[in-house]
Amino acid sequence: MRQAKCDPAIAAAIVVLLLLCVGSPAVLPVDGAKGEEELTTQLINGFTATHVAGSAASFEPLLYATSAVFALGFLRVGPASLDLAVVHLPSSFPVWRATPANLGDWSRPATLAFDTSLVLTAHDGAVLWRTLNTAGDVVALLNSSNLVVQRYARPLPAWQSFDHPSDTLVVDQNFTASSSPLISANRRFALRLGKTYMALHMEFDGGRATAPMYWKHTAREAQPENATAPPIYGRLDGLGFFGLYLESGGGSQRVDVLSFDTFALNLAGVFRRMTLDDDGNLRAYYWTSDAKAWTSDYKAIAERCELPTSCGAYGLCVPGNAQCQCLDSNGTSTSSPPCHAEETGDLCSNGSRQLEFDVVRRTRVSVAYKEELPLQPLQTNTTADGCELACAGNCTCWSAVYNGASGYCYLIDFPVETLVYQADDRMVGYFKVRKSAATASSASARRGMSPGVTAAIVVLSLVLVALAAAGAYWGYRMWEKRKRKRAGMEQELVPGPYKDLKSMASSNSSFKT
Repeated sequence: MRQAKCDPAIAAAIVVLLLLCVGSPAVLPVDGAKGEEELTTQLINGFTATHVAGSAASFEPLLYATSAVFALGFLRVGPASLDLAVVHLPSSFPVWRATPANLGDWSRPATLAFDTSLVLTAHDGAVLWRTLNTAGDVVALLNSSNLVVQRYARPLPAWQSFDHPSDTLVVDQNFTASSSPLISANRRFALRLGKTYMALHMEFDGGRATAPMYWKHTAREAQPENATAPPIYGRLDGLGFFGLYLESGGGSQRVDVLSFDTFALNLAGVFRRMTLDDDGNLRAYYWTSDAKAWTSDYKAIAERCELPTSCGAYGLCVPGNAQCQCLDSNGTSTSSPPCHAEETGDLCSNGSRQLEFDVVRRTRVSVAYKEELPLQPLQTNTTADGCELACAGNCTCWSAVYNGASGYCYLIDFPVETLVYQADDRMVGYFKVRKSAATASSASARRGMSPGVTAAIVVLSLVLVALAAAGAYWGYRMWEKRKRKRAGMEQELVPGPYKDLKSMASSNSSFKT
């Protein structure tokens, strides 16, 4: 397999750098440097650099490629966060970032040190990021943008950034199932590789076991039914395509190609990248020597309404003009502010108990990526009410979309994002909206049931009330009957006045003495 870590060109470049490094300063003449300017092109053990707290610059370079096209340094992310990044200097675009779980603070000092491994620490000494399981002698940034940690006696890197991509792949960088997934800069989306396919996923906080898929491309010549077939890997080619290859046989057997717009133009002297953007789309770009901006060359998802969050949470995207509405707007056009806040997790609390929620229902809605949603047998050949009931009582279910034409019920177990308008009244959607703590009341989640389900419950309730009333009436009649009978018995036993007893004695000879 042609893995980047085994690429002879990379190994040769590292060997040259190592020969120059031994017994020499850690600075070299750099192609493109002004005059006799020398820039740091390698770091040796003992290196330490500190970020200038609150620096006005957005990037502080520490290490350069010999071409002076790429540099490693401290990068300001957003208004006030800090990360370690490899930046394409002509465009100021970061082709690689360390992306620690907790970013540093740009307004405070941070330190990058190399002592057999690279370590980025915060102002308080907390480790933000490091190269794990690495023992190296020198750090170099290759002209391919690959950051490598190397041992003097070994030609292959002990660690390289090509094995740990952030949101971008560059030319000749292998992307495998064992590589880190591509994660968008906003950490909402991911590109992962399966055995025979590549797929885009939504990422949610809250410890979900699986990330929902919204785009999938299966290699045309792969054999998913063959359990012994080797897995595929991907590589961006400078000719203008992303190739999928089998890992066996030296990695040269191509099984599919995603061609770019410039594939047939045979462009020379361009730098290409493939990036998972913050809107969830996978795009390819190229940069020319006289360019002032990146040129888009490919996108995995063609239409905006097919993107999972194009109109935000609880949004509705109308194809054609990609107009945004809210699911509960009844046709009111709006794209800003967002319809509802982004959600995470589920509606479960204390086991199977379901948190309170409001309900939005809407017809003529569909899911752009419904083919990628799992469809269980119990979700077919049902009714709209049955589909809704399957979701209403399930605290892990956020929404249900019913297709009246096919009878399919799509239960969505992740927070509601953008839906797509579809001009078909048989497409029915049921959506839960979490109640905030400020507005939550004692109302039961059963308020979220459909009119048909509610009517059935009302009828059942009336029947129970009628039975209870009939039982109460029957009990009352029995009580009245027993009361009258007891009153008659008491009338017979109660004695009359004393004078009546005397008259009775006079008329009874047995009382005579």
